[in-house]
Amino acid sequence: MDWLNTIGKILLYLPFLIFLFVYALTHKAKKRKALGIAADVTTFLLFFSIPASIVLLFGIQTQPTIFLFALLFAIFLLIREWKTTKEIEIIKFFRKLWRIYFLALAAIYAITWLLGTAFLMIQTFR
Repeated sequence: MDWLNTIGKILLYLPFLIFLFVYALTHKAKKRKALGIAADVTTFLLFFSIPASIVLLFGIQTQPTIFLFALLFAIFLLIREWKTTKEIEIIKFFRKLWRIYFLALAAIYAITWLLGTAFLMIQTFR
């Protein structure tokens, strides 16, 4: 059971491995949709990976803040969509929102690890 815990921690801190795995798995069957499926799966993992990484690197609890910003952004985007279109297609809206979350969370994840690496290097060589 200890190895299962280790695999879970690795995937939590390295979500791009899941992205690559899902992409490789779905590429043969669904060539055009493989990237989207991999992004969808990884987005869910990024919602938990980013707060865990920030706690690991900096010791700051950010999970409620990330969920709050995600909810507020969804509300903002829904209002904007409602004002520009007559009818909101729920599935298309959620797909667009989920893909925006993927891009934003992937960027935040990369920035977090770059800053964390720089922070640890500064502390190490000080």
